[in-house]
Amino acid sequence: MRSPSRSPLALALLSLALALRAAPLGAVERQTFKEIRGTFEGQTLRLRIDLKIANSARDPNIVSLDGVRARERSPVLFGRLERVFVKRITNEGGNRLSLTVYRDQRTAENLRGNITPQPSAVNPMAGSIMAGYARLDSTSVLFELKAGKKEPAAQRDEFEALLERAFYLRSEPTREELEAYVREHRGWPISRLREITGLETHDINLILKEERPSSPAPEATPAQAPNRSPDATHP
Repeated sequence: MRSPSRSPLALALLSLALALRAAPLGAVERQTFKEIRGTFEGQTLRLRIDLKIANSARDPNIVSLDGVRARERSPVLFGRLERVFVKRITNEGGNRLSLTVYRDQRTAENLRGNITPQPSAVNPMAGSIMAGYARLDSTSVLFELKAGKKEPAAQRDEFEALLERAFYLRSEPTREELEAYVREHRGWPISRLREITGLETHDINLILKEERPSSPAPEATPAQAPNRSPDATHP
């Protein structure tokens, strides 16, 4: 006797159930996520790394235990040692959390207060223009966790460890780091260097006036003796 054939819908549901059963469902534990948001949203943090502009990239900056990576073609929006405002932390599904950061709190509040206008016959590009302004002053950082949902304490510790890779979370740059930053950006205005490093104008000027290590002078080539013919009379 021929068994009745299953409907396409039943087969699709069966395939979906098998796929979900086979795939590990990673997630960030709800209470852990709530604690992370309560601790770090609304904070101004100092960067250890450069952050690339979001542009068209979904995840322009990614941090995990395997390292820090970014979209190579995206320009830098916020440089290391700059301070940024953490506006929002989002659960991206799986073991992934993303931070939306702005240049400062005022910028974040201004962009939030401006309701994005909808395209119209008068200004069909209205929404795109506002989105463009937002991209110029904000970007995102994606944190990929390895700890699972059943390890809430490990998830919290790992997130803070990853956050420490991207920001100065529990420490500040050393004096040596600040001086090195000034030397690397000699062409910048003093006011900008003072704003980022926190060093006094006098200290910055002293660092900039330091003599750059000079390259060793080329060795002198010994002069060659003049050619003499065998018949010449020597003194």
